Amino acid sequence: MIFVTVGSSAPFDDLVMAVDRLAGRGTVADRVISQIGEGAYIPKNGEWFRFKDDLAECYRAADIVVTHTGAGTLFELVREGKKAIAVPNPHVVQNHDIADRLSRDGYILFCQDLDGLEARLAQIKSWEPRKYVEEACLIADTIASYLLNDQR
Repeated sequence: MIFVTVGSSAPFDDLVMAVDRLAGRGTVADRVISQIGEGAYIPKNGEWFRFKDDLAECYRAADIVVTHTGAGTLFELVREGKKAIAVPNPHVVQNHDIADRLSRDGYILFCQDLDGLEARLAQIKSWEPRKYVEEACLIADTIASYLLNDQR
């Protein structure tokens, strides 16, 4: 199953339309479910919904996730080890450096624009994401050490 998510901050009808068009042509043989947010475009070739409180279940059920480049979404997908394609929404100001870096490091595939989406969907079938190993957070230890040393 392919899950498409546009996030909650801005519509990304172009992304939903692009995947829907590929599904309609038979290019995408998988079942498609799209989270369309406040978008105006309603997919014709798959299921859709606007919002859910938590998308974790959708991410887990998906074989492939096609997403905007929101950092929260990207890191959730990387932690889950999901095959993901990130596409920047040209209608909003976003920092694509995170998506580009995660792609260069092998965690996701970055698709600069929708013209390359079909090729990325073909590529991702045989591509495996690099396993993400979260480093231990030492901030609390560092603060405690500083405070304890400062009191002596």
